[in-house]
Amino acid sequence: MSKGKDFAIINPCTLYQPMGAVYALLGVKGAMPIIHGSQGCSTYIRFQLCRHFREPVNIASTSMHESAAIYGGEENLIKALENVISRYNPELIGVTTSCLTETIGDDVNWIVGRFKDAVCNDNDKDNDKDNDNTGTAIIPIKTPSYAGTHLEGYDTTITELIRHLARKSTPVEKLNIIPGILSSADVLEVKRLLCELNCESLMLTDVSESLDSPLTGAISFLPQEGISIAELAESANALGTIALCRHASSGAFFLEEKYGVPAIIGIGPIPIGIQNTDAFLADVNRLTGCEISVSIQKERGRLIDAMMDAQEYNAGRKVAICGDPDMVTGMTRFVCELGMKPAVVCSSAGSGELMDEISITGRTGRDAECSPAVITGRDLDDLHQYIQNKRVDLLIGNSYVERIAKAEGIPLVRVGFPIYDRIGAQRILILGYRGALHLVDVITNTILEYEEGVFE
Repeated sequence: MSKGKDFAIINPCTLYQPMGAVYALLGVKGAMPIIHGSQGCSTYIRFQLCRHFREPVNIASTSMHESAAIYGGEENLIKALENVISRYNPELIGVTTSCLTETIGDDVNWIVGRFKDAVCNDNDKDNDKDNDNTGTAIIPIKTPSYAGTHLEGYDTTITELIRHLARKSTPVEKLNIIPGILSSADVLEVKRLLCELNCESLMLTDVSESLDSPLTGAISFLPQEGISIAELAESANALGTIALCRHASSGAFFLEEKYGVPAIIGIGPIPIGIQNTDAFLADVNRLTGCEISVSIQKERGRLIDAMMDAQEYNAGRKVAICGDPDMVTGMTRFVCELGMKPAVVCSSAGSGELMDEISITGRTGRDAECSPAVITGRDLDDLHQYIQNKRVDLLIGNSYVERIAKAEGIPLVRVGFPIYDRIGAQRILILGYRGALHLVDVITNTILEYEEGVFE
């Protein structure tokens, strides 16, 4: 694939680090994120998350302004911590930085330490805890907005949560799962699969209910579901850690290096489709000894039956896939399993490993047909230019890809983040055999509906 333009980014398909950090923190029960930056930073994140998940999202801000940008935001952050603790009494506060505070050089670790010194008693200091005397854990997280993507922000946050909260103690018969940035339905499906295997799990972190909660009439400004601080502490004593996404695996390596918890991070392990779900279940079996249940075997059989039913409609179709690199690699393998031909895959997250991952992903018995062009570290304008010169029958990606689909008259299957022009994004299921079954129906029916419209 050609290098493309270097003078500008047009229609990017990636988001910035604090977005991923906030997403991770919202999977912790009783947690409150604080964005150490301008008011607009937290507003933008709330806007993106609310229109995707259709759930209220509370994010505190240090509300940096002109004078704080010159003299530093130390007092802003200390005041924000005092206000959040007094008003909401959260179990955990994640303090994430932004482009402004990183540029002026605010030392968030030192500021948080100063705050703790001011409110902690001597016993708390001697015990070297992350909690102050209010019972709130405060964790500083470096997430410069001008570097990396939401994936790095998520990965850094998971690692910092583990670094500050994991404690070695009695071994527990549980399996750590680091899901990555997935829909609530996908996280819930992973939990269901593990439950079917009689395998207890620690989801690091768990947005399955905190970002898809029932309407009860109760008002809460903090996540009422998700992994607890006590469960995060148990992660150092688990049977092992599986990172579903390679780009969210630093926490798994940290647990392995510091606490000896075995880590499994494969090439494209995210369980989309048959082969990747088989590999995920095999990893669970290897770490825990849990056997695959008959009910899960039946789910696999139903998926294969559905794929055979849809084969005549999908075989040979050329597909363009865009999104986060792990989703892209998993989806590429799955469309190959459907007999489709991935023509081009695009990820704005500049992953140097993506080319190799896609190459390995394509080895499903159709090597020549499953070797797409790879656009990495670029933008959706580069993807659009490619599609204008090459025929593509189907687009798979988030709502940003809709502009290309409309311009070129190509049907679009919406997956990934963000999805803001349809409702139900938090319920889109693509993981496991059930998720793949859902994808078979959606992909096939999208193609059929498009062709019916063309013929009419």
